[in-house]
Order: sequence, then C-alpha cells, then structure tokens
Amino acid sequence: MSGRSDPILLSRTVGGVAVEALVSPVGAGLQRLAVDGVELVCGAPDGPVAASGAVLVPWPNRVRGGRWTLDGEPQQLVRTEPGAGNALHGLVAHSAFSPAARGRGAVELATEVRHPAGYPFDLDVVVSYRLRTSGVGSTISVVNRGPRAAPVAVGVHPYLRIGDATRDDLTLTIDAERTLLLGGDNLPLAERSVAETPFDLRAPTPLAAAPAHAAFTGLRVSGGRVRMTLADPSVSRAAEVWADARFRWAQVYVTDELPGLADGRVAVALEPMTAPPDALNSGTDLVWLEPSSRWDLSWGVALR
Repeated sequence: MSGRSDPILLSRTVGGVAVEALVSPVGAGLQRLAVDGVELVCGAPDGPVAASGAVLVPWPNRVRGGRWTLDGEPQQLVRTEPGAGNALHGLVAHSAFSPAARGRGAVELATEVRHPAGYPFDLDVVVSYRLRTSGVGSTISVVNRGPRAAPVAVGVHPYLRIGDATRDDLTLTIDAERTLLLGGDNLPLAERSVAETPFDLRAPTPLAAAPAHAAFTGLRVSGGRVRMTLADPSVSRAAEVWADARFRWAQVYVTDELPGLADGRVAVALEPMTAPPDALNSGTDLVWLEPSSRWDLSWGVALR
C-alpha cells in the first residue's frame, strides 16, 4: 500500500478532554494533534513533508556523504539530502507502513528494512500511537531479523505549534547542558557547554532569540523522561515533547517554509534522538542490536 491517500484518524474523548490525531502510514508520521481544541502538531495528511512527524530508523539526522565503514568495509547509503549529499533521516521516513492493529484511540503500524544499499541488515520496525488525556504517547520497537548484530539509533521528527501563535509569541525550553556545534553541512564540528552562549535554553527563551537549527545533549532526566517545551505564555499553554531517558540527544529546527503554514507562522521541530548526527561514523550511543532481539522506546506530545 502507498498509504499516501489513507491517513489514519484517531479521535477520542479521554478524561473529558477531546483528543484527535492524524497518523500517516508513510513514515508512521504524526501529522496532526489537537488537544481540547488546541492544535499542537504541524504536518500534511498525505504523508511527511520535510520529514514531518516521521520515525527515523536506523539513524536520525544525517550520515556524512552517506558513507560509513562496517568491519573495515566501506558502505555507501543512498544520498537523500539534495545539495549536501548526505544520507538523511534513516531508511523508513518515507516507507509505507501497514496497520498491524487498530483499537479505540490507538493504532499500530509496521514496516521492514531488508538489506538496503549501504546497510546490510534486516530490521522490523513497529510504531504505535495511543491517545491520552493530554495528547498522544508512542512506542517504537525495532527487531533485528538478521544473523548478526545491527547498529541502530532512533529518532522522531514532530513539528510543534500552539494554535496560530507566531514566532514572537513563543518561548522554547530545552534543559540541556551541552550543544553540538554544527558546520555549514549541518553535521557536528565539536561539543561545547551551553553556558553563556545563545544555545543555553535551560530557561524559557524567546523563540526569536533561540538558534533556528541546533543539536543538544546532556539532557536533564526527570521522572525517567527528557522534555522539550514550546510555550505561549500569553495563554499559559505549552506543547511538550517527552521521551524516555535513552533519548540522550535532541535536535531543534525552526522553519517558516513548511507547506500549509499561514503567513507569519512557524513550525518548530523538536526531535528526540538516541544518538547524535553522523552516529554511524562516530559510533556515539549506537546500539548494536543482537539477532532476534528487540529494542522498545517511548515518546509523546502533551498539552501542558
């Protein structure tokens, strides 16, 4: 199935609060979320636009030039970032996922990775969404179906909004101790403390003054989760992206060019990641998933 003409609508009143989500079978991407009438997620009903909502497996972000080395053997991934020539956002961001299960206010979708160019491994990827009182929770499961350990990292790419709030209305909070300085190709140059720099978003920071594209680590864990928050103080509302503590990295990307945005509006990608950009080369925080083993991770979006 292509999935592009068949978005999955989840709608339920949970604890007296109306919650509605739209999930595309393309990339298993969260394309819309509304809680109590407040729109929290930007996307496109026909499938990811600019990776909106997409699940990023087996690597998030970029692999430099699509090249990496496995057991001394050069590997060449398909270059999917126009201009820069990098391999962008893993192997399933544009894959057709098949619904594997459907319940009240919940859906589970599945796809396969089978020995694509530059990644000689076999994975099953299962993504579930379940509506909650405050928003949506998601589980991502990766299973190694091949005969040897496979390098895996996971990320997600939701674009956040708070209704029709503009850039000047919003603040951003990311409680992270360190940032990755990025080069012109958006790949890492060095890791630095955020202290006394524009990358210090540990307190609510006007979105207009925050970096438009940045990577972070040293995320504070509270209650077993990391959190990133986009807030509109004028109406005392915030959209929170939460993820379990294995998401040790985060990427931020602010754009006014997402298709469908009204004039003056922005979409803010708050992307939890288990490993940094170019992890297939650095090896940093890669998980080597043993044959027949399964890796389960959770994340979600909530109205606060």
